Amino acid sequence: MSAPVPFPETADEPPYVLLWRIDDVAMPVLFLCVGMLTAHVVVFTAIGIGAMYLYRKHRSGHPEFYVLHLAYWFGVYPARGAAFVNPYIKSFLP
Repeated sequence: MSAPVPFPETADEPPYVLLWRIDDVAMPVLFLCVGMLTAHVVVFTAIGIGAMYLYRKHRSGHPEFYVLHLAYWFGVYPARGAAFVNPYIKSFLP
């Protein structure tokens, strides 16, 4: 008999890179690239790992995809479609 396979919580759960989610790995990789451009690789990689730790700690206390919704609310994530309204409109009048 085979071992049970865990089913993801959502159908669009982010992919994994080795043991970490892709959004966790993005911060150290981004800071590593900045460190290569500024010739301070070790310093920026350490900052990236610290930012990853803070991001994971922040994400654990909020619902799934909270950061994506926050990015949409501030206008950073350009969602398209009829269901998405302009995030800069804070009140709707009849």
